[in-house]
Amino acid sequence: MEELKQSKKILVTGGSRGIGSGIVEILAKQGYHVIFTYNSSEASAHQLKENLLNQGFNSDYFRCDVSSYDSVSCFCEYFLKEFGPPYGIVYNAGIALDNLHFNTKVEEWKTIIDTNLNSIFYFNKHLLSTMLVGGGTIITISSVTAERGNPGQVCYGASKAALKGLTKSLAKEVGRFNVRVNSIAPGFINTDMLNFISNKELKYIRREIPLGRIGHPSDVGFLVGYLMSKEAEYITGQTIIIDGGLSI
Repeated sequence: MEELKQSKKILVTGGSRGIGSGIVEILAKQGYHVIFTYNSSEASAHQLKENLLNQGFNSDYFRCDVSSYDSVSCFCEYFLKEFGPPYGIVYNAGIALDNLHFNTKVEEWKTIIDTNLNSIFYFNKHLLSTMLVGGGTIITISSVTAERGNPGQVCYGASKAALKGLTKSLAKEVGRFNVRVNSIAPGFINTDMLNFISNKELKYIRREIPLGRIGHPSDVGFLVGYLMSKEAEYITGQTIIIDGGLSI
């Protein structure tokens, strides 16, 4: 069984830190060969690979600016040559440049949309057709912001909300090829992004969450692992919220 999983290559974009690193770690420990991208945090990517290697788990990392079509094209060409068609793709790379809507600069808007939304189209242009023969699973990482809104995150929320429509329509397009497409919408997860929130605000947030805690990257990782598995083979076109009950 482990040999079978090792033959299954899973690509995780933005996998060196935060939620992405939790996803990479769980998938690697479940026996998949994980290939993940980073953009600016090479040291974190190297450390993650070394940590997994020391535990006997396989992973590889490569730099890719997911907001650039040319960068994605070069990466995908190498990926297919080196690893062949992916069994799974997790579109995790994302950016949030919080600002009030009327203060958001045009370049900030374009950067968020290119990174969070257009990048998925760029990768799919090169990789999706290669999955249509053997089947596979695509997972987009959205956000609970897309479900409930958040002041200062109009562009971020718009980019993440778009993933629901993408997920549903793409699932209908590729379902007959045994390719499943789902989305995960995390709430507050314990990553570097929380460093900008004061302890007072975090206390308030915890009180608002029915389960009374901030999520861990591994919480999202385990959900990704389930959606990749045979046990989830009848789930497609869905957006699954994982936020400790914050949005109910």
